[in-house]
Amino acid sequence: MAALAVGLAGGLAVPVFAQGPPAPAASRAAPSEVDGQINGVKARFVAQGDDVLVSASEADRIGLRYREGKSLSIGGTPVWLFTLDSVTVAGRTRLATPAGVVPDIAAYFAALRANPAEAFARSREIRPEVNGTVVQAYDLGDAGVLVTPAEADRAGLRYREGRRQDVGATSVWLLEAMVKLGTDAASPSPVTVTEPEAYFEALMAGAGKPK
Repeated sequence: MAALAVGLAGGLAVPVFAQGPPAPAASRAAPSEVDGQINGVKARFVAQGDDVLVSASEADRIGLRYREGKSLSIGGTPVWLFTLDSVTVAGRTRLATPAGVVPDIAAYFAALRANPAEAFARSREIRPEVNGTVVQAYDLGDAGVLVTPAEADRAGLRYREGRRQDVGATSVWLLEAMVKLGTDAASPSPVTVTEPEAYFEALMAGAGKPK
């Protein structure tokens, strides 16, 4: 989908609808809610692909304990992440479904339109081990992981000795380090060191990726 899922540790997905660079604003209007079931209870929510987004009022009505989940914000709009026992839409039921709850669905999508780089950064958040230290990082797929200079320092990366490159007006450093994701064994992986929102803003503005 154009923008509903934030990869986080523990397999949760944040409905930010941003697995790729955000689509044009007109295509990112709030999608319509559908009738279905959550945990066996009739409910209305947004469901596109594997992504589920529920308004706080609906979540409260059907008794979801979403405030016990992980919370974050996009453009000042809070999002709670948790896992539903089941979701049924159009006769199809999925078990153990990651979902997000927001105060207001339309306001949430307005926050996405106003803060695309922040939304995209949130959609890539992970917590791998880099050189044996658990850090906040961002999944770049085949290009490895991105960490901030502060997190790179905490992991003992001597990144300023690596290759420096400009992406638009943003400076990045490229190096290789031992990275461990989930239960996988640590292995050498590309690491990009820079400020994530500035980096993603530069990519959205048409800057080429580091080579």
